[in-house]
Amino acid sequence: MKVKFIINALLGLTLVNAKLIMLIRHGEKINDDYTDLSPEGKARAECLINTFGPNGIYATPQIIYAQKPTKQRQSTRPVDTVTPLAESLGLEVDLSYSSGKFKDLAKEIKKSPEEVILVSWANDRIPKIAKEFGIKKVPEWKGKEFDDVWIITDGTTSYIRDATVDVNLKKTYKGKKDFTMEVVSENVEQCMAQVLGEYSSSITTRNNANSNDSSTINTNKNANSNDSINNESVISNEYEIDSSSEAIKVSTMTLTILLSMIFYLFN
Repeated sequence: MKVKFIINALLGLTLVNAKLIMLIRHGEKINDDYTDLSPEGKARAECLINTFGPNGIYATPQIIYAQKPTKQRQSTRPVDTVTPLAESLGLEVDLSYSSGKFKDLAKEIKKSPEEVILVSWANDRIPKIAKEFGIKKVPEWKGKEFDDVWIITDGTTSYIRDATVDVNLKKTYKGKKDFTMEVVSENVEQCMAQVLGEYSSSITTRNNANSNDSSTINTNKNANSNDSINNESVISNEYEIDSSSEAIKVSTMTLTILLSMIFYLFN
């Protein structure tokens, strides 16, 4: 019985320690009145495939958690940010935990069989998640910072896929049980610029197409207007000709009557 307990305890410690947890903030927002991502945020979401995908800079997650939208926090930005990546990996984003359930999330991660885990959350609760893994002196996640990745690791699994890539290690924080947290960058600036450029080009093309359609409509309107004017001119001319003919007819009749009266008087 004691042997079984010791074995289970050792296995439990192994599962807890063999973890590589990557914490990211959701992508950019328009403002707090909107629950979804801005164009920049959508571009970041697409570019995370280059960061965490099979050919990415960092390790590819085996499971992805995102903050669950609620009535109090309706934002879908955390799940929207990782949806393109999840779809590219054939994964379903786990939405089991809402913003305030970060302790339950940490417990689930510690006991889960997955080794490489990605978490997309709101910036105000990410430090609390890090503390649940024993990280000391955790900083606040700044309001205008979207590019950071907080990587919590025990050193068992390397999070860098390509050693030749500069990951821009910003800072390291020590933790309990041999855990450390390294803050690195997503490195998606060039990708985002390309995606946003294509997006802007697409909008410009659509606007030009709409403008051309408007010009065609205006041209047709002008043509119709000119046709209308020409038709009115023709009708007017025809009316003038008809009026002249009627005048000639009236004058001939008058002359005939006068001649008849003169002929009658003199006879």
